[in-house]
Order: sequence, then structure tokens, then C-alpha cells
Amino acid sequence: MPDSTPRLGFDTRSVHAGEAPDPSTGAHGVPMYQNATYAFRSYDQLEASRAGRAPHFLYAPRGNPTVRSLELKLADLEGTEAAVATASGMAAVAATLLHLLGNGGHVVASADLYEQTALFLTEDLPSLGGAATLVDAGDLDAVTAAIGPATRAVYVEPFSNPRLRVADVPALAAVAHRHDLPLVVDNTFLSPALLRPVEHGADLVIHSATKYLSGHGQVQGGVVCGRREAVAGIGRTLLRLGGAMSPFAAWMLLAGVKTLPLRMARHGANADHLARLLAAHRAVCHVDYPGLPDHPGHATARRLVGAGEDRFGGMLSFSLRGGSAGIGPFLDALKLCTLAVSLGECGTLIWPFACTDLIRLSVGIEDPADLATDLLRGLDRVPLPVAAD
Repeated sequence: MPDSTPRLGFDTRSVHAGEAPDPSTGAHGVPMYQNATYAFRSYDQLEASRAGRAPHFLYAPRGNPTVRSLELKLADLEGTEAAVATASGMAAVAATLLHLLGNGGHVVASADLYEQTALFLTEDLPSLGGAATLVDAGDLDAVTAAIGPATRAVYVEPFSNPRLRVADVPALAAVAHRHDLPLVVDNTFLSPALLRPVEHGADLVIHSATKYLSGHGQVQGGVVCGRREAVAGIGRTLLRLGGAMSPFAAWMLLAGVKTLPLRMARHGANADHLARLLAAHRAVCHVDYPGLPDHPGHATARRLVGAGEDRFGGMLSFSLRGGSAGIGPFLDALKLCTLAVSLGECGTLIWPFACTDLIRLSVGIEDPADLATDLLRGLDRVPLPVAAD
């Protein structure tokens, strides 16, 4: 008989999914099981576990109670059958692609991706017998044309890192599925609080949990969510790569995810405010933020995440008028925004990309007026080009 219990809301599940009071002590909150191996009471119990009749933890890389709670929570939030937690975001990316592309497989991927993912696809994957074709993910004809007999997956980021280009996830899923391929989506920039890619046709969802899922910049991790069979296969690859998540990381992430929806709303509202401020300032050349009406992916982004001003995430990028000459004076004048790589923390982080004039802003949850004042202080230091007579 189908379960008629109403599904709890996302905010409630962020707190409660995958968790229960500890059965032995009654502790409220999942304990950190910081141990490597697990004892069996008898040989019969061991044999029952081996036969699948009585599940039992065995050895930390193959499963840990704290990590398992996090996996259950994230699978619930992404709306998938299963999840596997990893030691880092790149461990999640590498294990997923190696599982899908073993024995000479090929992937069609967006040309605008997180730098380390792109390097894995173009440098490491070929040395392991695989291949990748990078295309404009917004050009569905180009995606289709790149699919060949050896292709085994399509890989994209919905809002790309760092240029915030928008991928039409439902349309890409349709292209992938017409060729019997899985669509793999790195959902790090948006998190399940803003986008659940499987609801739009994706098959596997990856996160660098170091970012918004943690929210506090204190722990490193990753996760892959999807159908149980696919996730189990990725988990086996991960085991051989030695990429299991530590219990401490899982314990920290369980705490971080509880406030995910609250943080993402504030990140988004602040980013929207700052994007509009930057777009209107004479020292700024252009702003990449899908929440702006003139962003080329705005309409697609609205279909994916909704129309609220807090729905487009906390990431934006921009360039200063006059190019790279103003970057140093601008950054050195900032007092609140921290010059640091990474993203998704409660505090605002800003990062200039080497050999370009692009600046990425990971907008935090501070008072928006204070952030605006800080950016305006920096923009006032930008030397503007002298207009020709």
C-alpha cells in the first residue's frame, strides 16, 4: 500500500532527514563515530552480514554511521534514491567520471567548468584511456553533434564556475536521454535549497560539500546523489581510490546542512542587491549574475530556480572598466570582503582570476548595507579610463 504520509518541507528535512536520537545513549544529534573498524558479536552475525541478511558496518572506508546519516540526508534533500559521501568535491567528480567512463569512455561536457574539473577532463582522463569533448552547453546542437559511439555521459554545471553561464538542465537531459546517456550535474553553486536537478531530468548530482553544504569554511567533502545502482558503483570506485569521507567531516556537515535553506536565502538576497549595485556603477564593465534581467541566461535560470530575488544563489562575477589595472587598488581597499579562494562561506569572499580581468564574488550573509559600503569603497579606488576628445 503506498505511503500516504505528507512529505515534509525542505526546511524541516534539512534538520531531520537521516537523523534520529542515538539508540544506545539517547543523544540528540548524530554522534561522531571516530573509529576505523566495527566488531561482530559472533561468527553467525558476520555470516549474516556477508549474506545481506543483517547489515552491519565493517570498516570505515566502506561505511561509517556518521557518514551514513549525512548520505541519507543529502539523498533526501536532492530527491534521489541514494548518495555517497567523499573526501572532497574532486573525489566526487573523479570517482563519478571514472566509473562512467572506464574502458575508453567519452564524455560531452560544458566548456565552462570549475578549473580542476576541466583539467581532469582534458589532462588526466586521456591518460586513463578516456576522452572528453568540451562544448558550449547552451548550444544544444553542439552538444548533440559531440555525442559519438563511445559517449557515456553529459556533464554540466547549471550556473557555471566562474562565469555564471546558465545550462538548460531539462533540455540537456532530453538530449542525453535520447542517446541513452546519463546527465551529470554539478550542483555546488546552487545547492538543493535552490535547485534539485533530478526534478529536471538529471541522473547524477555532484556537490563540493566544502562550499554551501558546509557553509562555514571549516571542512572539506563531496557527495554524489542518484539512483541506488549507479551510486553503489561510484562508491566501489571511490573505495579503491581511497576517497571516503572522514567521520569528523560528516559530523561537521550534518551541522552545516541544518541551516542550508536559511543561509541560501540570505546569500541570494545579498547577491541580488550587490549585483544591481555593481551593474549600475561606472567603474564596472559588466556583471555576470543570472538574477539580472539582462543576463543572457536569465529566462532559463528563472525556469530552473524560480523568480524570487533570493533564488539565484550567492555567486557573481564581474570585470572593472579599464581592465586589470584597477583590480589591485580595488581589492586592497576592501575591509569586509576577504581576498581568498573558495566560496559558499558565511563571510564574503572575493577572488581575481589570474591572467584575466575577471573577479568572482562569493556573497556572504552579512548585512547587505555593510557589503555595499565595502564594495563602493573599493570601486572608488578604481582608475577610470580617460575619455577621448
